[in-house]
Amino acid sequence: MARYQEFYKGSRKRRNYAIIPFVIALGVITLIVVLFYSMQKYAVISKDGVDVVLPGMQREETTIDSEGREVRVFETVSPELVFDEPDYSRVTATAGRRVQPIKAIFVSADELNRDRLLKYESRLNDGNALVLEMKPRSGRLMWHSNAQLARDYGIGSASDLGDSPAPMLSELREAAASRGRDIYLVAQISCCIDEVLASRSTSLALRTDYGANYSNELGTWLDPYNADVRNYIVELTRELYELGFDEVVLADLVHPSALREEGEEPITFQYSREMSTTPNPVTAVCGFALYVADQLADRDKMLSIYVDSAPALVRNDPNNGQNAVLFFKLYDRVYYRTDRYVYSYNLSDVEGSVEIGKATDRFVPVVLNYLPHENSSWILIDTETDMSTYGQETE
Repeated sequence: MARYQEFYKGSRKRRNYAIIPFVIALGVITLIVVLFYSMQKYAVISKDGVDVVLPGMQREETTIDSEGREVRVFETVSPELVFDEPDYSRVTATAGRRVQPIKAIFVSADELNRDRLLKYESRLNDGNALVLEMKPRSGRLMWHSNAQLARDYGIGSASDLGDSPAPMLSELREAAASRGRDIYLVAQISCCIDEVLASRSTSLALRTDYGANYSNELGTWLDPYNADVRNYIVELTRELYELGFDEVVLADLVHPSALREEGEEPITFQYSREMSTTPNPVTAVCGFALYVADQLADRDKMLSIYVDSAPALVRNDPNNGQNAVLFFKLYDRVYYRTDRYVYSYNLSDVEGSVEIGKATDRFVPVVLNYLPHENSSWILIDTETDMSTYGQETE
């Protein structure tokens, strides 16, 4: 006979035990976060790393002063900052997008007069441009400049064209138009070799370890690290654009070699600013080139630069500081003084460095009395012109 229960047994709820590990893990994470932020004030940074020193655990020494008081002496921490040298390989290529071939005749500063310019324009049968030396290594300007250093040191115009070459540039364009062609005008300026400025301001000059201005057979040198020198080149470039030039090319943006003849000690240079890294030609010149290109990034005209040594075409040249691989990223063209026998090899050296545009347009051989028709761009220098030093590599 079945037994009847007097009371109903309620059903038991099943407990979810899986949530217990989750709650424990959440508590541990919360504790870690709280400890992390609360213990930061006890972090001690030393040259050997980072330690957490809790109250009462400090490494200290106790001494007694002259009045019998207890003085605690803590371990001295010597912080040290280490600066790495710039890595120019990380610079992004931005220049060279609108470059067209240039076939030009070079006109030196001492030939900048109306008759000579019109004569050179009439000779542009195979060419389309003139390169005018508007600031030679003497430092004299071929136009009246309002740049800060030009005003401060009285560097006036030394040209037969008067205070402004703008009317002459317009006449050249009209003469070319009368022959049914356009003319492209380039201004060339010397950057780091400047007799006038270096002689009038020793603070801007590159000096030897004896404190004397450094000069060699090429002229007297300016300090490539000097901010005023860099800004001077930026100001001059902007003025030349405003005068009507289509392109400005920077010559002599280079560091003199510290090497001497075998057996002699290398030259030690003094610079006008203190640096966090050891100064050297590469950081001086490449830093200069980076600064000028950055300051002129808003330009709508061409900006170019010379390279003065074969090693600099493929890598950093530790002697003169140049690097064409970097220059092709920042400047629309790279000019190089060469000759008919080796320029094709020079072109092959730089082809891999041209990320934008054509190497034959952007690499410009500067040659004496020879037209490298195989290249779409070139600059011709007449041997009648006294350009012997420009055919040499800077030393």
